This record gives sequence, C-alpha cells and structure tokens, in this order.
Amino acid sequence: MQHRHTRLALALLAAGIAGTAAAQNAPGQQQLERITITGSSIKRVESETALPVSVMTRDQIEKTGATNVEDILRRIGANTAMQSDSTQGAGYSQSFANLRGLGPNSTLVLLNGRRLANFAFGSIGGNSSVDLNSIPFAAIDRIEVLRDGASAVYGTDAVGGVINFITRKDYDKGAITLKYGAPEKSIGGKETSASIAFGMGGLKTDGYNLLVTGNVKKQTKVSSLDQKWYLRGIDEIPGSDPPTSGRSFPGRLVDFNITPGAYANAGAAFSPCDPNFNTIQTLTTTTPNGTPIKRCRFIYPAMQENLPDSKKADAFGRFTLDTGADSQVFFEASYARNESIGRTAAVPIDSTAGHVKADGTYPSFALPISSKYFPRDLLLSLGYTPAQFDTLGGGFTEIAMRSVPVGPRTNNVLNEQTRFVAGATGIMAGWDYDAGLTMSQAKGSLDYYNYLHEGRFIAELATGVINPFGPQDAAGLAALDRARMEGPMRRSKSTTYAFDAKASKELMSMAGGPMMLAVGTDLRKEKADDHAVNPDYELGLHIGGEGTVPKTVASRTIYAVFSELSMPFAKGWEATVKARYDHYSDFGSTFNPGVTLRFQPSKEILLRGSAGTGFRAPTLWDVNSPTAFTNTANSLVDPNCPAGQAGDPRCETQFNVRLSSDPTLKPEKSRQYSIGAVFEPVRDLSIALDYWHIQKKDQIGTIGGDAIMSDPILYQRYNARVHRLTSGFISYIETPVENLGDLKTNGIDVDVKASWPLGEMGRLGASFTGSYINQWKQQNGKGTPFVSYEGTAGDGAGVQPVPKWQHTLGLDWNLGNWNVTLENNFIKGWTESAGLVEANVGPSVEHKVKDTSRWNMSVGWKPMSTLSLRLGARNLLNQDPPFTAVSSYGSHVTGYAGSFVDPRGRFWYATASYQFK
Repeated sequence: MQHRHTRLALALLAAGIAGTAAAQNAPGQQQLERITITGSSIKRVESETALPVSVMTRDQIEKTGATNVEDILRRIGANTAMQSDSTQGAGYSQSFANLRGLGPNSTLVLLNGRRLANFAFGSIGGNSSVDLNSIPFAAIDRIEVLRDGASAVYGTDAVGGVINFITRKDYDKGAITLKYGAPEKSIGGKETSASIAFGMGGLKTDGYNLLVTGNVKKQTKVSSLDQKWYLRGIDEIPGSDPPTSGRSFPGRLVDFNITPGAYANAGAAFSPCDPNFNTIQTLTTTTPNGTPIKRCRFIYPAMQENLPDSKKADAFGRFTLDTGADSQVFFEASYARNESIGRTAAVPIDSTAGHVKADGTYPSFALPISSKYFPRDLLLSLGYTPAQFDTLGGGFTEIAMRSVPVGPRTNNVLNEQTRFVAGATGIMAGWDYDAGLTMSQAKGSLDYYNYLHEGRFIAELATGVINPFGPQDAAGLAALDRARMEGPMRRSKSTTYAFDAKASKELMSMAGGPMMLAVGTDLRKEKADDHAVNPDYELGLHIGGEGTVPKTVASRTIYAVFSELSMPFAKGWEATVKARYDHYSDFGSTFNPGVTLRFQPSKEILLRGSAGTGFRAPTLWDVNSPTAFTNTANSLVDPNCPAGQAGDPRCETQFNVRLSSDPTLKPEKSRQYSIGAVFEPVRDLSIALDYWHIQKKDQIGTIGGDAIMSDPILYQRYNARVHRLTSGFISYIETPVENLGDLKTNGIDVDVKASWPLGEMGRLGASFTGSYINQWKQQNGKGTPFVSYEGTAGDGAGVQPVPKWQHTLGLDWNLGNWNVTLENNFIKGWTESAGLVEANVGPSVEHKVKDTSRWNMSVGWKPMSTLSLRLGARNLLNQDPPFTAVSSYGSHVTGYAGSFVDPRGRFWYATASYQFK
C-alpha cells in the first residue's frame, strides 16, 4: 500500500498536478509576497489571495507599542487561547501560538518561510512547537498569518494554519530605537528595551546587501499579592472562598486535622494564620472535649507572581550577494535568548506531594512527638490523650506544611534558539528557483532554587528541630538548608536539519493568464535530547515539583515532494491544484492534496474557496518517553472520598497523574475547507468574510486528570483510571496519550479595512478584524459522544478556553508629522464549569467570565526626518482583567487569564527612534 501511494504521488508530480511548494512558492506564500502595503491598511482586491491571510506590517507593530511577539499575536482573532508560560514564569517561560484552538502542535511557525527548531522541553501529551520568544523581534518586517489548513503546502503540522515572520530585506539604512514603559501604579512590571538595525549595500547598485539587527528587553516582576486578583471571587461568586490549599504555613497535624496556630492558646512556638496568606477554616467536627476543629488553608496565589523578572535578547544577520544572471546567494544567522526567573508558592509538603512509590503509596512526612514543636499542651487542652499522639507508631505523627521559611520556589529558565540558513534564489532556464539548507537548534536550561529534597527533608524533620507550625530557630534553618534541592536540574535541546528546494515557471497562456507550475522537495531531520542533569530530579524527589522527568532521546527523518499547478482557465477565474507527499521514518507516509478556487467577476467582488487534507504525527515524546508522573493543574475534589473523610485535605488537592507514551499511536488526520468573499463597494473600503471548517480524526492527546475529576460524565467513564490506596485516598490518575476521537470546529472571520482622505486634516484609516467560533467540539475517547467547548473554559487540562468571539478595532489618523492610533481589543467571556469552580473556590456553580474590552492609544511625532517619537498607553481605561476561578489558561494564579490579558493596568510607554544613516 505504501509503495502504491509513493507511485501515485510521483505520477501526479510528473503530471504537474501534485503538491505545492512551501515558503515563497506556495500559493499562500507566493501570493503573500505579492501583497504590498504602502502606508495604508487598505488591501486592494487585486492583491487578495485564494486563501485568507492576515498581514501585520512593521509600522503597525511599532504603533501598538508591543515589545514581544506574544503581545502582537494577541491581536489575531484566529489565534485562540494562546498557550503561554511566559506571563508568570511558573513553567518553562515558553509561548506558543494556537490557531483555531487546535493546539500549538497544529500551528506551523516559520521564519522567512522556513522552519525553526521546536521548543527544547517536552512531555508526553504536551506541546512540541516553536517558542515565539525565539523569533528575532527587531528583524521583523511583517507577519503573515495564513488562517487556513495548509498541510498540502507546508507540511503536516499546518492543520490550523501558518504564521510566517518575514524579516527586512535589502535594507540599507541604520536606526536605533529606545523604549521605556511602566504601569501607572507602582507595582513593578517595568519594561526597558533597545534595538538597532544596520544595513549596507544595495543589491541592484552594489551587488550585495548586509543586514544586522539586535534587540534587548528587560521586564521586572509584578507580585500577585500586590494586586490580589485572586480574591475577587468572594464578591463575584456567592459563597466562594479564596483559592486555597490544605498544605499551609503554619502547618497542620494530618491525623488530628488541626493547625495549632488556628487556636489562640497554642503558644509562642506556633504562628497564627497570617490573613495575607491563610484563611481559618472551622469544621463542624470537634475535638474530644467539644472544641471545633480549626485549620489554616494556604492562599497559594499570594506567594506567586503575575509577571516574572525576565531578560530577552535577539540578533539577526542576513548577507545577500548578487551572483549575476538573475541569481543571488544568501546567508542568514539568528540567535534569540529568553531568561526568566519565575517564583511560585513555597514547596507544598504532605504525603501526596511526595513521589509515588512502586506500590502506589507515598512517603510519610513524620514529626517526632518528642520534638519541642509537637503541640502536646494544646492537644491536651483540646481533650486528646497522650495515647493518641503516636499516630504513625514509633513515636511519630504525620504533618503537612508549606516551606515558607525556605522562600518561594524559584525556576530559573534559559531558552535559546540558534539558526543558520544558506541558500540561493534566482532564475535558471526559465525557472524561478529557491533552495536553502537550514540548521536550527533550541536549547533549554532549568535551575531550581528554594526546593526541598524529599529524602533529606524527611530525615531532617525526623530529628525534631524543624518547626512545621511557626518560626525556626538557628537549628531549624540549618536543617532546612541541608534539605534544599537546588542548582541545575534539566538541560535539553531540540535540533532540526533541513534542506528545501523549489522552482516555478510559466507553462502556457490561458484565458485568464499564464498557467504556473511549482515543484520541489523538502528533507528534514528532527532530534530531541531532553534529559535531567540531577538524578534525584529525574526520579521526582523534588517535593512539590513537576514529578518524574525521565530522559527522552529520539529522532526522525522526513522527506517530502510537492508541487502546485495554478490555472487561470477563464477571465476572472483561477484554480490551483496542489498536493504533498511526506514520508516519516517512524510513521510511514501521507499524501495530502488540496485545491483552491478564486473568481473575480468584477473589480468590486472576489469569491474564493479552498479544500484540503492534513496529517499530524505524534510528537517524539508521545511515542518515545518513559512513563512519568506529574500532577493536575488545579486543586480538585475527589467525588469518592473515603467515608467519613470528606473534610480531609487529601480529598481536595492537586492529584498525582501518571503519563505514558504509546509507540502504536496513529497519526491525526484532518479535512478542512473554507469559503469566502471580498467586497470593495467603493474605493478605500474592503470587506472580507470567510467561513472555515476543520475536522480532525484520531486526535492525539490525553484525557487529563483535571478533566476526569471535574466532569462527572468523564469521571464515570474513566473511573478505572483513578488508582486508590487501601485507605481509599487517590494514589494517582492514569492519563495515557491516545487517539481520542474526532474534533470539529467551524466559524467565520471578518476583515474590514477603510481609509478616508480628510483634506487639510490628513487621512483617517480604520480596520476591524474578528473571528467567531460557531462550533468547537471533540470526542473525549474513541466512539464517545461529542462534548462542545465553544464559549467555555475548556476541560481544565488539554482544552483551553474557547471564546466565541474576538476582535481588534483600529483607527489610525495621520496629519503631517503627527500620527494618532486608537485600538480596541475585545474577547467575549466564557463559562467555567461547576466542577472546575468547585475545585478552586468552593461552590459547585458555573461562573461566567466577563468580557474583556481594552483600549490602547498612542501619539507619534516626527520632528525631523531622522527622529521619531511616540507616547502611548496600553489599557487606556485602566480595566482590570476579568476574574477567573480556574488557574490554568497558561497562567498559574487563579484570578485572571494570563494568556489573554496583561495584568498591569494602565501602562504608559515612550519610544524614540533615530535613523543614523
């Protein structure tokens, strides 16, 4: 069968109707290169392609005040629920695009039409895509977003669409730009950046061009405690509490279920519950003498950050040499660096925070009852007897606590991307050709600080010198220092080697213009080397960390052949037939055809449509990684808590999750089509409407622990995956990567652009782009019913929020040397399920997240031809981010959705750019 597919693909190529060229010679990309924006946001109908494309120019980027790619892409409505860890630095400080909400693995990110290496760190069922921080920001000339499945054009991971970052070319000037920005409130979050661009030589005049750019940016942290977004649920959701954890400081006696510091008569060694970080919970159950049981619950978001300290830098260089005879050779080199210091709540300590043993049990965190910190007098005053103190045997009792005296867990993450490209373009024997050799590598480094080693902490706790319930003396601090687990933990890299070549030429004249053929090939090798450098980290012996991190070393090779045949068969009509044949060394072959049709009956109207298929192979981690443990993203409620233990914090916690890969996974397959129209009823007004539809089969993913525990239907279906101890408490939840079933989504994109001459008052431009999701549903298991997620928070795990509507409205007024821009970014709110709300803030009720509507404004002035100044405000009306009860969305702090909005309130910035040549 495989050989038959190969012969079919080659036969179609020979006939000139198979495949399509990637990068500049693809229909989307070839048309993209023809799009010219010359100081106006109007896109003429003649420049519209058969595929829907969004273009953002460098001028537009500068007017937004954005200093990173993530902030720019928030303005693209098709980029649903960006998955980002760069907002709080709690993970790996990466940022992934997410077109159509299909996940980063289905969005292809290119630089000058060619690939970069995927993010270095990975996990089973996780994302394997390009980190947006690896794009050289200062070199960007424009960004083109192909909002259509393009597997037949670019390859198998372009199911949701393609984002192509295009750098400056033939640039012969020099400019330096300085920027400073800060929130109006003194909460941190300052930004300083500087960039330089230098070019020399003209290809036509000098026969060469050299371009060099550089950019540095520094951002300071914003403490969650200073903003307290996480407390707003008390007012918005009746009966709710702050998001809390049973692992608190001061700590708790597990078997007595009390926190000594919750009682006024506890004694000097026992700290009271600090209201900034704790709530006091009074239970209906009582101590032996009838006193209500009290305990502290830790408000964990209070120790985290809404923005981390970070430093970013990038450099880009391109040298182009005219070799004569309409040919050029070029060399590109780029380097991007993103360093982040993320701080999260201090290490949570209880038995379920320890590593899962082979028999499914956990280690005990045991305090000797002989310790001076054991609250003997308090327990006696509450009616307990000495015979009840030795709960574990041998003179020990179980405790739960937070390592607040050690400090917040701190993740120092350094992500780097290095990329080299050598290539040639030109015309030979009537063929336009483009060929390139690429080497790209992403490297990641993770260092831990203020973490605790499980074995060493248990040993130090057993000496009795550590106080789980209050202040430490010198001996206690020394013991905690000896228990620290710090330094280098993980060093990983992802490498891509690629060679691509394509060529196109006119074949013959047709009634509507020349018939064009493009053919080419694409050879690629992908390698992953993801490993721990600390053996105890690999085994998951860091308390409150990310679980076990086994070594994953794997590689695959891919080769492809492709071509495209464009046929303007009648006046105003153009049909394009395309296909691509890919062969994966570890998954066999796939053949993906596609077709587009463009009809322009008049200058005022254009009709377009496309259809095609797609294919996505599992990631290298999905099929090669050893079994690993992690934990749920949210604190969740166990619906089958052991009888009589409903108030035990072990029934409401972040549960352990076991991930397992599967070398027998089938690849995802997709089908998509789009139908659209572009109208230009009058000059300087264009209106584009596009309907899109995507269906995936055999979707690759995991049914996450968050989804199972918060959805009663999923819990009933997958209850066998919830493994329990003999005591009835949950040991771990099984979440294997698997082919889940189908996914279906469709919606409408709107793109309106207009411009009005105002005579002596200059010119006013307007733009409006929006995306409406009509349907987004998937099967959470093979053959199971579809679950609709449009307009919801997703499942708390793999499915992120799916807003029904997003839009960006822009106004741009130019008058002489002055420019004023006004922008509105709108996101329709979504509904959080009762299960997720209950798990985080208490009540089992749905919560409607409010709409987000933010206005940005800037004023630009060019006092001389070489100097440009701009003053702007993001979030001009100082709108708070809407409250969210769930702490996912790429954020790790309950209270707001960091993937959608900036938390800093009104943010002022100033930019100065000087052209020095």
